[in-house]
Amino acid sequence: MKAFVLAAGKGTRLRPFTDDVPKPLVPVMNQPVMAHVLDLCRSHGFEEVIANLHYRGEKITGRFGDGSDFGVKLQYSWEDQLMGTAGGVRRQAKFLADGTFLVISGDVITDMDLSALLSFHQRSGAIATMAVKEVGDPSRFGVVVTEPGGKILSFQEKPAAGTEKSRLANTGVYIFDPAVFDWIPPDQFYDFGNDLFPTLVTKGAPVYAMKTSAYWSDVGTLGQYLYTHWDLLTHPALKKRIGSGTVVEPGAIVSSHSLIGDNCHIERGAVVLGYSCIGDGCIVRSGTTILDSIVWTAEQSLSVADELIRSIRGNGKHVSLGIPTL
Repeated sequence: MKAFVLAAGKGTRLRPFTDDVPKPLVPVMNQPVMAHVLDLCRSHGFEEVIANLHYRGEKITGRFGDGSDFGVKLQYSWEDQLMGTAGGVRRQAKFLADGTFLVISGDVITDMDLSALLSFHQRSGAIATMAVKEVGDPSRFGVVVTEPGGKILSFQEKPAAGTEKSRLANTGVYIFDPAVFDWIPPDQFYDFGNDLFPTLVTKGAPVYAMKTSAYWSDVGTLGQYLYTHWDLLTHPALKKRIGSGTVVEPGAIVSSHSLIGDNCHIERGAVVLGYSCIGDGCIVRSGTTILDSIVWTAEQSLSVADELIRSIRGNGKHVSLGIPTL
C-alpha cells in the first residue's frame, strides 16, 4: 500500500531551530520526527511512500535516501512553490491512483493504529476518512462534528473557549480513495482542511471520521515539542535509556527518566535531571545542570557547560521556555 508524507512546510513555529534544519529532521527522542512517521507507515503495511519537499528538501533526501534504511520505498515530489496539503498530493495522482492510500504529516508523533483506520474507511464506503481525537482544549485545533456512526456533518476551526461544537480534533491523518482526485483542482494551491473537506461535506460526499485514543502530538510549537518529550520519556516501554558507546563517569548524576544518546560523554560532576533528552555525540561537562531539557546537534558533537532548565538547545540555537505553554 502507498502513503504520502507531507514534508514540504517551513516549520516557522519551531524557529530558530528550523532556520537551518527542515522540520521533518528535527529530532524527537534522538530520531528525526519523520523517521517515526516512516516506521509507523511500514509497521502497518504502507511500504511505498512519497514525500513532498520544498524547504531545505535536499537535507531530507540526504538523510532518508531511498528509504531502504527505514524499511520503505521512498520517493520525493519537489514543489518549487508550495501547493497546499491537498494540492501537493494532487500532483502525485498518477502514483497514488491504483488504490486506497494514506496521507500523514511528516511532523506528527503517534502510535495510531493505521490498519484500524484503513478497515474503518473500507467498511464505511467513504471517499475520505480522517482520524480524530478528543482533546481538552479544542481552541487549538480544527474540530469535527459527526453523526454517531462517524459521518462528518461540519467543521469548526479553532473555536473560542466555550463555543466549541465538538472536542474531536482533526489529527491530519487521512485515508483516501483515488476518486478524491476528481475533487481537487490540478496545478493550484489547495488545502485539505480549508478547501477539500468542507467542499466534500457541503456536496454530500461520504466523508467519515474515526475516533482514536492513540497517543498523538503535532510537534508544531516549541512548547509542544518539549511537552512531547516529557510524555514519551514517561513511557514504561522505553527500556534502554543510555546509548551505545556512551560514557557516564562515576560522580555524574543521570535521572532514571532521562534518555542519553549514543557516543555521549557525561563527565563527573555533571547533573542530568528530570525528563531530559540528550542527543547523540553530546558532551555534558562537569558542573553542568540539565533539567527537563532537550539537547541535540546536527554536527558531530556538542559540548554543554552551563545550566539548562526546561530548555531546548540544538544546532547552535538555544531557547529557554521556563514552564512552557502549548
